[in-house]
Amino acid sequence: MKKRLIISVSLITLLIAFIWLMSEKSTSHSEPQEALFSIDYDLSLIPSYKINDKALFFFIKNTNNLGAVYVQKGILGWKAGMLTWSPMDVERAYEKLNGYQIHGDNLIYGLIKQGNDRIVEIDGDRASMLNLAMLPPSEVEKLRLEGLYIWYFESDKPLKGEEIKLFNKDTGEELDRLEL
Repeated sequence: MKKRLIISVSLITLLIAFIWLMSEKSTSHSEPQEALFSIDYDLSLIPSYKINDKALFFFIKNTNNLGAVYVQKGILGWKAGMLTWSPMDVERAYEKLNGYQIHGDNLIYGLIKQGNDRIVEIDGDRASMLNLAMLPPSEVEKLRLEGLYIWYFESDKPLKGEEIKLFNKDTGEELDRLEL
């Protein structure tokens, strides 16, 4: 009786492990981009970084929505996390801090014109800048991204109540300010 119970529990455990493994394998991919395209093939991906087992991508969805997603590498490959996005300004008027988006609790980002001449700071820490001219010229033109940069900041602690400031890089003049 005890032997049958051990065999039954072992077989059930193996079956559950097999089902989990097959499910995990079907949602894992060899490259982070593949994981994202398996969710939505029409995304225009903007890679930020790929460090060890973590990658950050921004994306344009339906030509007028900017979003962000983390992709993690697991045992069987890369898996996409939660995609979040919101509409971009139709006029692409990003001379000032016209808004920002938060992904999860620790990532804040937005768009800015003339990012090579601007500095965005969150509570005194400098945000990173991604020049959207890195995309193929046909994509930049189609999506009307000429002269735009994505600024983003990742924090170890949840973002709440921080101050976002925009500065002229050459003069140090404060151009705009927002509070989370």
